[in-house]
Amino acid sequence: MKHFLRYCAIFAIPIIIFLITLEIIVGNIPNSYSYKYNYVIKHGDGIQALAVGHSELYDGFMPESFYLPSFNLSNAAQDFIDNYYLLCELLPYMPNLKLVIMPVGYSNVRVINNKKKMILSDRSCYYHKYMNLDYDGHVPLRYLFESFDPHKASDKVYSYYIKHKDIVRCDSMGRRSTHYLRDRKHELGYNKIIEGYTQKECDYHKLCIDKEDFLLKTLEMLCEKNISIVMVSPPYYWDCAFKNINEQQRCFVKRYMDDLCSRYPILYFDHQSDSTFTYDDFYNETHLSEIGAKKFTEMLNRDINQSRPPCLTSR
Repeated sequence: MKHFLRYCAIFAIPIIIFLITLEIIVGNIPNSYSYKYNYVIKHGDGIQALAVGHSELYDGFMPESFYLPSFNLSNAAQDFIDNYYLLCELLPYMPNLKLVIMPVGYSNVRVINNKKKMILSDRSCYYHKYMNLDYDGHVPLRYLFESFDPHKASDKVYSYYIKHKDIVRCDSMGRRSTHYLRDRKHELGYNKIIEGYTQKECDYHKLCIDKEDFLLKTLEMLCEKNISIVMVSPPYYWDCAFKNINEQQRCFVKRYMDDLCSRYPILYFDHQSDSTFTYDDFYNETHLSEIGAKKFTEMLNRDINQSRPPCLTSR
């Protein structure tokens, strides 16, 4: 038995050393998470409006075109759980924050699942490591270290140190910098993106907003701090090859938000089927190009200034 344990140790020690070394190296590579966290820590007192949400807002919100000094804290696959803990962590650094913008749309709809367990995505590793989010101690062991996925971590090291690729992938104000129109990889009509968001369930009563409990906790927190809330459904390029759009799912978002607006003092703007967005406004079927982002942000300016956000102290 002792010989077996000795052989196990001889085998394990190099692996452990490799993983520790990989963790240190990959942790020193610049990325959008560390950039955004450090930006808010250093410049948070100048931020009056904050966009926080998934990739549709990461691409769609252009801070330099917004009427208030703003920053884009969105990221790919960032859900309502991430939003909530990000705001818990970073709101103290933004004493002059007046407005938070969050996306909600077709991609947020799921079939109702009665399981109560908080399920974090693999990206919680990045939020935990680079943005100091502990998710109240719910981060799974496998997400505590990037090196626990050595293939992905090694690829990151290779891309940065060997290929010299841009790993940060966002501009100085937080908007994604890799989805310009010139970088479009295919002609619009590739249907797998919207198809991937589409639920097969057509019964309205069996649909829900994914991670809704954390959305509601976020609304409560912002209301208590008297911070105005705008929720928006960014546009999609619906004129694509995929013909099995779930119309119940698309309508569910509007009905859900009508109900939410009756319970919370928030503004909601529905642009998911806005026909004023044309072919070159899109990078792909569900994300805007820099042209569309400027148009979308200017529309938000108009929508918000025409509606005037309500006072959030009057509940």
